[in-house]
Amino acid sequence: MLRQDDIILEGVRAAELASLSALARGEPMSRRNDMAPLYAKGWIELVGNEPIITLTGRALLERPPAGLL
Repeated sequence: MLRQDDIILEGVRAAELASLSALARGEPMSRRNDMAPLYAKGWIELVGNEPIITLTGRALLERPPAGLL
C-alpha cells in the first residue's frame, strides 16, 4: 500500500516543478491548466483565484532535485 507522501510525489514532472518554482518566485500563473496538476497533487490550494503553495508544495521545492520525469 502506498503512503500519502508517495502518492503526492509520484510522477513529479520537471514542468510541474518549474510551474511551482515560478509561483514561489511570485510569477503569475498564466494558464489554469498549469495549476490543475499542482492542485490535484495537493501542492497548491486556491483561495478565490489565487494559488497558495501548501506545506507539501514547499517541502517539494526545498528538497534536492532527484530523478524528475
